[in-house]
Formats: sequence, C-alpha cells, structure tokens
Amino acid sequence: LPCPPRSRHRVTWQGKQECIKLTTISKQIMRTIIALHLNTLTLKCEHLKQEGLPSNEASRIRQWERILLEQINILRNIKTYRTPQALRSFARLFAIILPGFYSPFFAQIARDIQSLTFGLIFAMLTSIALTALFESIRVLEDPFVANTTLDSIDIKEELDIVFRSELIDARIFFFPDAEELELDSETKEKKT
Repeated sequence: LPCPPRSRHRVTWQGKQECIKLTTISKQIMRTIIALHLNTLTLKCEHLKQEGLPSNEASRIRQWERILLEQINILRNIKTYRTPQALRSFARLFAIILPGFYSPFFAQIARDIQSLTFGLIFAMLTSIALTALFESIRVLEDPFVANTTLDSIDIKEELDIVFRSELIDARIFFFPDAEELELDSETKEKKT
C-alpha cells in the first residue's frame, strides 16, 4: 500500500479520501494478521499444552509469538510514522535552493581557473548530487514501495508470489473439502 502521510493526504480533498481508504485497509490487514493468525497460533500452543507439551517448550513458543508481534508492530510503525512532513519539505527546499547560495563560489572557481564551463559543470554536479541524495532518502524511507527500492527488496513480490502459495496451501490444509480457488489471469501468469 502507498504511504498515506504525505502532504497531498492532508491538503487536497482527493488526498484526504485516499488517506481514509488506505488507513482503513491497513487497519483491516493488521487486524487480520493479529486476530486470525497470531490468535490461531496461541490456541494451537494451548492445545499442545493440553496434549502434553512441556511448559518450557510452550513458553518458548509464546516467546517467539511475542517477538513476532513486536516485529510486526515495528514494521507497521516504520510504515505509519515516517519522517515528519516539515523535515521532508525542508530537505526538498534545501536541495533546490542551496546551489543558488553557492553560486558566488562557483563563479570564483570559474574566475580562478579562467573556465566558465568548469564553473557551470561544477554547479550542475552539485545540484544533481543534492537532488540525487534527496531522492535516495525518499526511496529508502518507504521500503514497502514496489519497483523503486534501492536495496533490491521487493515486498510486493514477496507478499504476492511467495506468501500466496503458502496461503493457498494453508487453505487446502485447514479446509480440504472447500472448492478450488479460481485465480485471475494475472495471478496465473505470475505463478508460472
């Protein structure tokens, strides 16, 4: 899901509607993860204890469950509470305006070397470097955006392709009598 705390989500009417929609979907997904999956894990652990699982092993399972829930909440916080809008706006403004403040320095370089071309190239490289730095920060800030990550982690592919097969296998395991799922053509293409 896109990240809702952007300036357009606070200023424009369409952005506010999109923010409400995204937040609702995110909360539903989180509720599903916690309510369905982690509670099922807790119930399975209690069932195993009743069947004779030693309490130290059950305690270890519950510890792993707690760690898993903590990590899920950390991921949710990274997604929800990112860099404040004021700091992002300042960084954007800084990357755009700063080369203008350095223009006397670039002119001095051009005058000392007696090459206007070198001074202009140096000014352009500084501007490009600041813009690239800002864009890198923006992309690294939200690791959940697909096809734009710099660290080669594709969350969309991980969730869509890898976990889809695991969810289908779990469905077949828990509901062996259920009818087979019909996959749309896009999903069938990804699966092959």
